Amino acid sequence: MAPLSQGEAQGIARQRLVKYCGSGCSRLAPVRTQKIKDRWLVDFEDPLHKFTVTVEDNGSAKVTTWSK
Repeated sequence: MAPLSQGEAQGIARQRLVKYCGSGCSRLAPVRTQKIKDRWLVDFEDPLHKFTVTVEDNGSAKVTTWSK
């Protein structure tokens, strides 16, 4: 399997975050994307939270949330 591009990782991250939040997140804004070894870390913010979505090269994703 080929490594994910930055754009692919951002797309997967946004889809996963929307699924995670449902209607509970408002005005999600991308903040930063960085590649670390074989995974992408895609950061988002809304007015109340910070989110990091970890996207593996196989397409799996995990959301971590922090309150502001």
